[in-house]
Amino acid sequence: MSNNTGKRSVLVIDDDETTRQLVIAYLTRAGYVVNESPGSLEALRAISETPPDLVLADIHMPGLDGFGLLSALRAQDQTARIPIILMTAHAEHSVFRRAMKLGADDFLTKPLEREELIDSVAARFTRFAHLVPAAPRMQTPAPAVPQAPDNSATMRITDYKLVRKIAEGGMSSIYLADQMSTGIRVVLKMIPLNRNADQEIVNRFMQEHALLERLQHPNIVKIHAQGFNEDHLYIAMEYFQHGSLHDVLSTGAALTEAQSFEYACQIAKGLEAAHRAGIVHRDLKPDNVMIRKDHTLALTDFGIAKDLNQSSSLTMHGDVFGTPSYVAPEQALGEKVGPAADVYSLGVILFQMLTGRKPYVANDPQNVIFQHINSPTPKLPDDLARWQDLIDFMMAKSPQLRPRDASAVLACFRALGVET
Repeated sequence: MSNNTGKRSVLVIDDDETTRQLVIAYLTRAGYVVNESPGSLEALRAISETPPDLVLADIHMPGLDGFGLLSALRAQDQTARIPIILMTAHAEHSVFRRAMKLGADDFLTKPLEREELIDSVAARFTRFAHLVPAAPRMQTPAPAVPQAPDNSATMRITDYKLVRKIAEGGMSSIYLADQMSTGIRVVLKMIPLNRNADQEIVNRFMQEHALLERLQHPNIVKIHAQGFNEDHLYIAMEYFQHGSLHDVLSTGAALTEAQSFEYACQIAKGLEAAHRAGIVHRDLKPDNVMIRKDHTLALTDFGIAKDLNQSSSLTMHGDVFGTPSYVAPEQALGEKVGPAADVYSLGVILFQMLTGRKPYVANDPQNVIFQHINSPTPKLPDDLARWQDLIDFMMAKSPQLRPRDASAVLACFRALGVET
């Protein structure tokens, strides 16, 4: 943790990599030298060798928790005066009081707000100015000004050369880029890192990377890297030069039964990996099913995915998200969403692949959603009637009446003679 720059040094301690990377991005841009540790025991060893100017630590960590770390640092003369800020997702008064009693200098609640984090760190350095060297002058970022995309300095990412912008939606921009060190063409998904950035979008962006890091599967998009520069967070992802399933289906022509089920099986296998990890995609649609050169498929865009293993404010409003043509009834109604919602969306996609048309069509998206909730499942043509029971099963209005997850879908396919 040596620091020869004259800048303040901050040690971030958290077993959640997403939080660590987000804090590093914010504080680095604010002018600090930031080091990281995934746990308190490792951090104590590092601190004993080179004490940082400030410690920012999560409370709930395996092994030695934040309270234990705080007690250990306050008990040693050489670390007793280091400013310590604790973080937690559970902001009960009893937790706050215990932290203050043990000598914490501040207390932040997750998900972290950028301005609150920077203000807290700056305030600690101001308060302890007589103990440590002067803090760097904080530069408040100017409001973001929309600019035409180009390869200007603010849009440069180390080791990546931007080729062209290929999409934009919400706060994110997607670029085609070349990784200069390897020559690999990638897709860069980027969001601005400034005071006007929507905090929930930033958190979702970091969550998407964390989820994809856990999902190493042939039918899920590969992640090459995640990082930040002074203006943007980015994820470097696999590039699919053959486009998406949406491109294939946009002609309105049906696929053969063999092709439809080959694709459905690959999608189901990608979902199976996600469901086994406790992750629900929640926005499965042909646009998010990409095609490789060898015709294998990969699921992408886990930006609104839900991790069933965590309770987070990131999912409080997410259940009503999705795309009208493929959304499950319970998701459209804002009810609890589980793996069966992805099963419903896969059933819609399978219907479209077999017939060349979506099951429900209307000029008004609200009308489409109404049909998903209330209308019977449309019938397949007579020559495809043998698959009707399967479609009815996958697109049942109640999640309790569908296959419970993607593994159950694959079992259904095999029972019907489909090679998986």
